[in-house]
Amino acid sequence: MTNIIAFAPQYNTKGRKDATGAFQREAKAFMRLHGAKGLGLFLVDNHRCDFEMRDQVLYAIRSEPFIDTVAFFCHGLSKSIQFGFDTLNVDVLAKTLEERETSRVVLYACNAAGGPGVGGDGGFADLLRDAMCRAGAISCQVDAHTTAGHTTRNPYVRRFEGRLSPVGGVGGYYLVEPKSKLWRPWVRAMKDDKNTLRYEFPFMQVGQIHERLVKG
Repeated sequence: MTNIIAFAPQYNTKGRKDATGAFQREAKAFMRLHGAKGLGLFLVDNHRCDFEMRDQVLYAIRSEPFIDTVAFFCHGLSKSIQFGFDTLNVDVLAKTLEERETSRVVLYACNAAGGPGVGGDGGFADLLRDAMCRAGAISCQVDAHTTAGHTTRNPYVRRFEGRLSPVGGVGGYYLVEPKSKLWRPWVRAMKDDKNTLRYEFPFMQVGQIHERLVKG
């Protein structure tokens, strides 16, 4: 059984049902599928300021002796995610993750895999991977979305890997390249409510994902 903790915002944005209608619902489905133990789903009080939200997240992570996977279901930008973490303080998150031996981070957040450089280099997901490598988590993996879209159904997913480097790398790569032969099956699979691939891909190698798509 994998020890996972997932984070989602506690409150909806005014006039929307983003927290209850998307982030929380998808986070619960993710946790159920993986039979996760430990703290499970943690709701961040998003009415708080950035440093208070950061403290909530860091406290929850530090409360567990070991966390294999951390998943964030929230709003995102190319330089930040909703819970107060950005490219200027990403080292704090990376150090805390390394202390709990976390090797896998999933950012179900819009645009977090975007960045000014090749493959999203210089964006939040890229710099989180780099920071985790510097902290000692050299086998880390960070998956994130390159565009705006639904928190889990967005097919534009990049992976950033540590690859045993002490400093990180330059950008990431698409799990399924847009406009490739597997792109349409990937898009269909991600949008299909009966298909759980959108919750499973963080735990799969690229070859396994592609094989799954070929087999339908």
